[in-house]
Amino acid sequence: MILTVTFNPAIDKTAQVDELIVGGLNRLRNVRQDAGGKGVNVSKTIRTLGYESFATGFLGGASGRMISDTLDQMNIKNEFIWVDGNTRTNLKVLNKEMVLTELNEAGPTIHEEDIERLIALIRNYAQGNCYVVLSGNVSPGVSNDIYKRMIERFKKDGIHVLLDADGELFKEGIKARPEAIKPNRFELAQYYGVEEPKTMEETAKLGEKLLNEETKLVAISMGGEGALFLTKEKMLYCPVLKIDLNSSVGAGDAMVAAMAVALEQEAELEQLAILAMATSAGACTTQGTQPARYEVIEQLKEIVKIEYLKG
Repeated sequence: MILTVTFNPAIDKTAQVDELIVGGLNRLRNVRQDAGGKGVNVSKTIRTLGYESFATGFLGGASGRMISDTLDQMNIKNEFIWVDGNTRTNLKVLNKEMVLTELNEAGPTIHEEDIERLIALIRNYAQGNCYVVLSGNVSPGVSNDIYKRMIERFKKDGIHVLLDADGELFKEGIKARPEAIKPNRFELAQYYGVEEPKTMEETAKLGEKLLNEETKLVAISMGGEGALFLTKEKMLYCPVLKIDLNSSVGAGDAMVAAMAVALEQEAELEQLAILAMATSAGACTTQGTQPARYEVIEQLKEIVKIEYLKG
């Protein structure tokens, strides 16, 4: 079973403009709304891949109800902790060069008692060989060590954790040694307090440092250069796939979804990398945070290339 946790879900409103004019009038086109937030996006992609997940986190108000209803319509199991306030709306604007500008609301305030209710709910549903995906930012009122605390508690119950976070959430979270993590190059550099690595070899060296007896998989996204997939035994590099880019929004969440599915299925690292690259590339061919169709992902899997750097 895969369980996704979204502390701060959102209605993702995506739009395009020819040129974004600061201080001027911008006429939006191709506007669409999607139920979003990183964990929600992960659950949507898992569904597209033909697997089941359980989505949870915090919701509030009418926009929160829209997200819950959307997941119900998609046949994605879900149960959220309802809080005061309204779930946020995020605006993502792409110009004609496909440069993304994001305007994100803060979201409702979450209290410690809300967090305890969420943890109890997760521990109730996370039975057997369960993977919990902790991804994205957190709501106002939540401390930066929350993922660390949750990972420590879940590991005592034998629950596997995949962490996708940045900044202090990442820095604190990896102290608890989750089983798998998905940083990008910037997040690695930020964590180590160094300049962003410019070569694949430099990136791989930073990623290798995070591997230990408990953190068994590090996947590093490198944007237009592809991704690295590291274990103690193997190190794989996959160049980016050539596709007709529509929007890169949600590509990282798609990769996390594929990783979670592959981990749950106990797939080999090569199979995980192929599925992750194809699913992520597929997300770039759609508008908004829609996952690619299953057929598209299957076609993209055929063109994924793997280079062995180790193993």
